Amino acid sequence: MGWLWWALRDRIAPLHPIMLPQARASLTGKYGLEIGGPSRIFTPRGALPVYAWAERLDNVNFAADTAWGRGLRDGSPFVFSRHKPPGIQWIREAGCLHGVSDQSFDFVVSSHCLEHLANPLGALQEWRRVTWTGGCLLVILPDPARTFDHRRPLTTLEHLREDQAQCTPENDRTHFAEVLTLHDLGLDPGAGSPAAFVVRVGDNAAQRCVHHHVFDEALLDAALRETGWSPIAIERFAPIHIGALAREETS
Repeated sequence: MGWLWWALRDRIAPLHPIMLPQARASLTGKYGLEIGGPSRIFTPRGALPVYAWAERLDNVNFAADTAWGRGLRDGSPFVFSRHKPPGIQWIREAGCLHGVSDQSFDFVVSSHCLEHLANPLGALQEWRRVTWTGGCLLVILPDPARTFDHRRPLTTLEHLREDQAQCTPENDRTHFAEVLTLHDLGLDPGAGSPAAFVVRVGDNAAQRCVHHHVFDEALLDAALRETGWSPIAIERFAPIHIGALAREETS
Protein backbone atom coordinates (compact mmCIF):
# COMPACT_ATOMS: atom_id res chain seq x y z
CA MET A 1 0.00 0.00 0.00
CA GLY A 2 2.81 2.39 0.83
CA TRP A 3 4.48 1.94 -2.57
CA LEU A 4 1.18 2.42 -4.43
CA TRP A 5 0.37 5.55 -2.41
CA TRP A 6 3.75 7.09 -3.19
CA ALA A 7 3.45 6.24 -6.89
CA LEU A 8 0.07 8.01 -7.04
CA ARG A 9 1.35 10.93 -4.97
CA ASP A 10 4.33 11.33 -7.30
CA ARG A 11 2.05 11.59 -10.34
CA ILE A 12 -0.44 14.05 -8.84
CA ALA A 13 1.75 16.34 -6.73
CA PRO A 14 5.42 15.35 -6.72
CA LEU A 15 7.70 16.50 -3.95
CA HIS A 16 10.50 18.76 -5.12
CA PRO A 17 14.08 18.12 -4.02
CA ILE A 18 15.97 20.69 -1.98
CA MET A 19 18.29 21.26 -4.96
CA LEU A 20 15.45 22.59 -7.14
CA PRO A 21 16.38 26.31 -6.88
CA GLN A 22 20.01 25.53 -7.78
CA ALA A 23 18.94 23.37 -10.72
CA ARG A 24 16.50 25.99 -11.97
CA ALA A 25 19.15 28.73 -11.81
CA SER A 26 21.67 26.52 -13.65
CA LEU A 27 19.39 25.32 -16.48
CA THR A 28 16.90 28.12 -17.15
CA GLY A 29 17.16 29.61 -20.62
CA LYS A 30 19.92 27.18 -21.63
CA TYR A 31 20.40 24.61 -24.42
CA GLY A 32 20.61 21.07 -23.14
CA LEU A 33 20.72 17.39 -24.01
CA GLU A 34 18.60 14.72 -22.35
CA ILE A 35 19.95 11.17 -22.25
CA GLY A 36 16.95 8.86 -22.46
CA GLY A 37 13.49 10.23 -22.08
CA PRO A 38 11.27 11.98 -22.40
CA SER A 39 11.01 11.74 -18.63
CA ARG A 40 7.97 12.52 -16.49
CA ILE A 41 10.15 13.93 -13.73
CA PHE A 42 11.27 16.72 -16.11
CA THR A 43 7.78 17.74 -17.28
CA PRO A 44 6.26 21.03 -16.06
CA ARG A 45 4.37 19.15 -13.34
CA GLY A 46 7.34 16.97 -12.44
CA ALA A 47 9.66 17.22 -9.46
CA LEU A 48 12.37 18.93 -11.56
CA PRO A 49 10.59 20.72 -14.46
CA VAL A 50 13.53 20.94 -16.86
CA TYR A 51 11.25 21.12 -19.92
CA ALA A 52 9.79 24.37 -18.56
CA TRP A 53 13.23 25.81 -17.80
CA ALA A 54 15.21 24.92 -20.92
CA GLU A 55 15.27 27.17 -23.98
CA ARG A 56 15.99 24.15 -26.19
CA LEU A 57 16.51 20.46 -25.54
CA ASP A 58 17.81 17.63 -27.73
CA ASN A 59 17.31 13.98 -26.81
CA VAL A 60 19.28 10.74 -27.13
CA ASN A 61 17.85 7.21 -27.22
CA PHE A 62 19.78 4.04 -27.98
CA ALA A 63 17.35 2.74 -30.64
CA ALA A 64 14.33 3.70 -32.71
CA ASP A 65 12.14 1.30 -30.70
CA THR A 66 12.64 0.86 -26.96
CA ALA A 67 10.61 -0.29 -23.98
CA TRP A 68 9.80 3.38 -23.34
CA GLY A 69 9.01 4.64 -26.86
CA ARG A 70 8.64 3.55 -30.47
CA GLY A 71 9.08 4.95 -33.94
CA LEU A 72 11.94 7.34 -33.18
CA ARG A 73 14.03 8.61 -36.10
CA ASP A 74 17.54 9.99 -35.98
CA GLY A 75 17.48 13.68 -36.79
CA SER A 76 13.73 14.05 -36.31
CA PRO A 77 12.26 16.76 -34.04
CA PHE A 78 12.23 16.16 -30.31
CA VAL A 79 9.17 17.94 -28.94
CA PHE A 80 9.76 18.60 -25.25
CA SER A 81 7.35 21.55 -24.92
CA ARG A 82 4.33 22.80 -26.87
CA HIS A 83 5.52 26.34 -26.28
CA LYS A 84 9.12 26.08 -27.51
CA PRO A 85 10.87 25.06 -30.72
CA PRO A 86 11.68 21.33 -30.80
CA GLY A 87 15.17 19.99 -30.37
CA ILE A 88 16.80 17.13 -32.27
CA GLN A 89 16.23 13.42 -31.66
CA TRP A 90 19.53 11.50 -31.75
CA ILE A 91 19.70 7.71 -32.03
CA ARG A 92 22.94 6.98 -30.20
CA GLU A 93 24.31 4.88 -27.37
CA ALA A 94 24.31 6.95 -24.19
CA GLY A 95 28.03 6.35 -23.78
CA CYS A 96 29.00 6.95 -27.42
CA LEU A 97 27.58 10.19 -28.79
CA HIS A 98 29.34 9.99 -32.14
CA GLY A 99 28.60 12.93 -34.39
CA VAL A 100 27.80 15.20 -31.43
CA SER A 101 30.45 17.91 -31.26
CA ASP A 102 32.54 18.71 -28.21
CA GLN A 103 31.05 21.38 -25.96
CA SER A 104 27.73 21.51 -27.81
CA PHE A 105 25.45 21.94 -24.81
CA ASP A 106 25.06 24.12 -21.74
CA PHE A 107 23.83 21.14 -19.74
CA VAL A 108 23.03 17.40 -19.81
CA VAL A 109 20.14 15.80 -17.94
CA SER A 110 19.27 12.16 -17.45
CA SER A 111 16.66 10.34 -15.38
CA HIS A 112 16.89 6.67 -14.39
CA CYS A 113 19.36 5.85 -17.16
CA LEU A 114 22.89 5.69 -15.73
CA GLU A 115 22.18 2.49 -13.77
CA HIS A 116 21.17 0.77 -17.03
CA LEU A 117 24.58 1.40 -18.63
CA ALA A 118 27.32 -1.22 -18.64
CA ASN A 119 30.05 1.45 -18.47
CA PRO A 120 28.74 4.39 -16.40
CA LEU A 121 32.10 6.16 -16.02
CA GLY A 122 32.61 6.09 -19.76
CA ALA A 123 29.15 7.61 -20.22
CA LEU A 124 29.75 10.35 -17.66
CA GLN A 125 32.96 11.28 -19.45
CA GLU A 126 31.15 11.35 -22.78
CA TRP A 127 28.43 13.59 -21.33
CA ARG A 128 31.14 15.89 -20.03
CA ARG A 129 32.76 15.99 -23.47
CA VAL A 130 29.63 17.46 -25.06
CA THR A 131 29.07 20.01 -22.27
CA TRP A 132 30.58 23.49 -22.19
CA THR A 133 33.18 24.27 -19.54
CA GLY A 134 31.15 25.51 -16.61
CA GLY A 135 28.06 23.66 -17.84
CA CYS A 136 25.94 21.40 -15.66
CA LEU A 137 24.79 17.81 -15.31
CA LEU A 138 21.52 16.88 -13.61
CA VAL A 139 21.25 13.14 -13.13
CA ILE A 140 18.51 11.14 -11.37
CA LEU A 141 18.91 7.51 -10.30
CA PRO A 142 16.73 5.08 -8.35
CA ASP A 143 17.28 4.87 -4.61
CA PRO A 144 18.01 1.14 -4.09
CA ALA A 145 16.67 1.18 -0.53
CA ARG A 146 13.22 2.06 -1.88
CA THR A 147 13.14 0.13 -5.15
CA PHE A 148 13.37 -3.41 -6.50
CA ASP A 149 17.19 -3.29 -6.11
CA HIS A 150 17.02 -3.21 -2.30
CA ARG A 151 18.33 -6.80 -1.98
CA ARG A 152 21.31 -6.23 -4.27
CA PRO A 153 24.76 -5.15 -3.05
CA LEU A 154 25.96 -1.68 -3.93
CA THR A 155 28.37 -1.48 -6.84
CA THR A 156 31.89 -0.39 -5.93
CA LEU A 157 33.89 2.37 -7.58
CA GLU A 158 36.57 -0.24 -8.33
CA HIS A 159 34.05 -2.23 -10.34
CA LEU A 160 33.04 0.86 -12.30
CA ARG A 161 36.72 1.52 -13.01
CA GLU A 162 37.12 -2.02 -14.34
CA ASP A 163 34.13 -1.56 -16.65
CA GLN A 164 35.66 1.66 -17.91
CA ALA A 165 39.09 0.12 -18.46
CA GLN A 166 37.55 -2.79 -20.37
CA CYS A 167 35.07 -0.59 -22.29
CA THR A 168 32.38 -3.04 -21.18
CA PRO A 169 29.75 -3.24 -23.97
CA GLU A 170 26.00 -2.97 -23.52
CA ASN A 171 25.52 -6.69 -24.24
CA ASP A 172 27.47 -7.57 -21.08
CA ARG A 173 25.83 -10.31 -18.99
CA THR A 174 28.00 -10.09 -15.85
CA HIS A 175 25.18 -9.04 -13.52
CA PHE A 176 22.38 -11.21 -14.87
CA ALA A 177 22.63 -13.97 -12.26
CA GLU A 178 22.57 -11.42 -9.44
CA VAL A 179 19.57 -9.63 -10.98
CA LEU A 180 17.60 -12.84 -11.48
CA THR A 181 18.29 -13.92 -7.90
CA LEU A 182 17.84 -10.65 -5.99
CA HIS A 183 15.48 -8.47 -8.05
CA ASP A 184 12.26 -7.87 -6.06
CA LEU A 185 9.50 -8.46 -8.61
CA GLY A 186 6.95 -7.36 -6.04
CA LEU A 187 8.23 -3.81 -6.45
CA ASP A 188 8.44 -3.99 -10.25
CA PRO A 189 4.90 -4.55 -11.59
CA GLY A 190 5.98 -3.72 -15.14
CA ALA A 191 8.38 -6.68 -15.25
CA GLY A 192 5.61 -9.25 -15.56
CA SER A 193 5.76 -12.83 -14.34
CA PRO A 194 8.99 -14.50 -13.16
CA ALA A 195 9.16 -16.37 -16.47
CA ALA A 196 8.66 -13.17 -18.46
CA PHE A 197 11.33 -11.44 -16.38
CA VAL A 198 13.86 -14.17 -17.21
CA VAL A 199 13.19 -13.60 -20.92
CA ARG A 200 13.43 -9.83 -20.50
CA VAL A 201 16.79 -10.04 -18.73
CA GLY A 202 18.15 -12.44 -21.33
CA ASP A 203 17.15 -10.03 -24.09
CA ASN A 204 18.72 -7.02 -22.39
CA ALA A 205 20.96 -6.17 -25.35
CA ALA A 206 17.75 -5.14 -27.14
CA GLN A 207 15.55 -4.18 -24.18
CA ARG A 208 18.03 -2.43 -21.83
CA CYS A 209 15.79 -2.94 -18.81
CA VAL A 210 18.46 -4.44 -16.53
CA HIS A 211 20.13 -2.30 -13.88
CA HIS A 212 23.76 -3.27 -14.36
CA HIS A 213 24.82 -1.24 -11.33
CA VAL A 214 23.39 -0.15 -7.97
CA PHE A 215 24.24 3.38 -6.78
CA ASP A 216 23.91 5.20 -3.50
CA GLU A 217 24.77 8.87 -2.88
CA ALA A 218 28.40 8.08 -2.04
CA LEU A 219 29.00 6.05 -5.20
CA LEU A 220 27.29 8.67 -7.36
CA ASP A 221 29.47 11.37 -5.80
CA ALA A 222 32.62 9.30 -6.41
CA ALA A 223 31.63 8.50 -10.01
CA LEU A 224 31.05 12.17 -10.78
CA ARG A 225 34.39 13.25 -9.32
CA GLU A 226 36.15 10.38 -11.09
CA THR A 227 34.96 11.70 -14.44
CA GLY A 228 35.68 15.40 -13.98
CA TRP A 229 32.33 16.64 -12.65
CA SER A 230 32.21 18.77 -9.50
CA PRO A 231 29.10 17.92 -7.44
CA ILE A 232 27.02 20.88 -6.31
CA ALA A 233 24.29 18.89 -4.55
CA ILE A 234 23.43 15.22 -4.07
CA GLU A 235 20.32 14.09 -2.23
CA ARG A 236 17.69 11.41 -1.83
CA PHE A 237 14.13 12.59 -2.44
CA ALA A 238 10.70 10.99 -2.47
CA PRO A 239 9.48 8.67 -3.58
CA ILE A 240 12.39 6.66 -5.02
CA HIS A 241 15.08 9.02 -6.31
CA ILE A 242 18.69 9.99 -5.82
CA GLY A 243 19.51 13.24 -7.58
CA ALA A 244 22.76 15.03 -8.30
CA LEU A 245 23.56 18.42 -9.75
CA ALA A 246 27.18 18.84 -10.85
CA ARG A 247 29.28 21.34 -12.79
CA GLU A 248 31.87 20.78 -15.50
CA GLU A 249 34.95 22.77 -14.48
CA THR A 250 38.01 20.84 -15.62
CA SER A 251 38.03 20.78 -19.44
